[in-house]
Amino acid sequence: MANFEGQGSEHSRRGSKKCPNCKKAGKVYYTGSEVTHGNPYTPAADTEVDHYFRCENCDHSWRE
Repeated sequence: MANFEGQGSEHSRRGSKKCPNCKKAGKVYYTGSEVTHGNPYTPAADTEVDHYFRCENCDHSWRE
């Protein structure tokens, strides 16, 4: 899994995103991305990427 912004860094904070577990906004961090299909460096329409997030409030982790 690639982490492009530094897990837990202020830059990786997603202030408007809400945690699906505790529903709090402002405590969610982007923790990395993983390519599940295709090549992200080409503009192919069939590239699938999972993005991972973690809530600082309840420690819940999920992917989108």
